[in-house]
Amino acid sequence: MNRAEIEQAVLTEIHTLPLDKVEATLHFVLSLKNQPVKKRPLGLLKGKVEFVLNENFKMTDEEFLHS
Repeated sequence: MNRAEIEQAVLTEIHTLPLDKVEATLHFVLSLKNQPVKKRPLGLLKGKVEFVLNENFKMTDEEFLHS
């Protein structure tokens, strides 16, 4: 979904809510603006997790993008 589709979906859904839920939704959305974006550091699991791919593992770019 792109931004316009999401906005339209939110507006469509919000029209079905009672007023108190619409107000609660507005307060929630406004609170999101005040929260800093939490960024996860790269390498968070380094030394804790590992995986191995078999020698005969094959995957096309198309398969990777749609997985």
